Parts: sequence; structure tokens; C-alpha cells
Amino acid sequence: MKEFFTKLGYKIQRFMIGRYGIDRLWRALIVFYFIALIIANIFYRFSKITYWAFFVLATAIVIFAIFRVFSKNIEARRSENESWLRFEGNIRQKFMFEKNKFSQRKTHKFVKCKKCKKVLRLPKHKGKINVTCPHCQSSFIVNTGKKK
Repeated sequence: MKEFFTKLGYKIQRFMIGRYGIDRLWRALIVFYFIALIIANIFYRFSKITYWAFFVLATAIVIFAIFRVFSKNIEARRSENESWLRFEGNIRQKFMFEKNKFSQRKTHKFVKCKKCKKVLRLPKHKGKINVTCPHCQSSFIVNTGKKK
């Protein structure tokens, strides 16, 4: 029996040669698939049309995910994954920025430059200070709180 599964594994490996395989976009698609299925099952009691809409959406997602795994057009799949990684990276970056802002809220004040709208991190409790934006070189006055 062990020999059977070993041979089966080798056959699957040979079949996958030259195909794209699994990547981060595939994992995200599978998560979206399960989320769409859960939403479809929640709506099953309330609205059959909504249930079928989410069920069809989930089916389309999983078909696309399977298509990507077995695709031989590696360059197209790589560019799709690259686009997904850029999108995911932007979202992660925003959440990390907000997390850092929250963790530094007692020691720093975050203000936007009035001209270029970049966020600047200033020390708290320094009173009124004259700030020069490092991006656009504009100057403005910010009250960072009373001096201790």
C-alpha cells in the first residue's frame, strides 16, 4: 500500500512539471471561496436567490483557483500573483502604519503636512513647534501639547 502512494506521488509530480502550482493568490482565492460558501449558507434560509448568487460566485472562484494551479502559462500567472502581492502589501502597510501610530500615541503626535498631505511624526509635549516637511520643504506651526 505504501508503494502505491509513493508511485502516485511521483506521477503527480511528473504531471505538475511545467505547470504553475500554488502561490499566495491561490491561498487567498481559497479563503475567499470558503467565505463565499459560508455567506451563501447563511443566506440559505432567508433568500434563495442570494444563496445561489454566492454559491455561483464561490464555484467561479474555486474553478479559477484550480485553473491557475494547472496552467502552463507561467508568465501570466506570475504577473497575476505579483499584482495580488502588491495589493496585499499596500493593505498590510496601512494596517502596520495604524498599529504603529496606536502604539506610539503616548510619545508622538502624527500630523499631515498641509501642502503635500504626507504624515509626519512629531514628539509630544514640546509646545508649539515650527515644522518643515522633509518631502515638500513647506513650513508650518504645530501644537504638540503643553511642555512637561
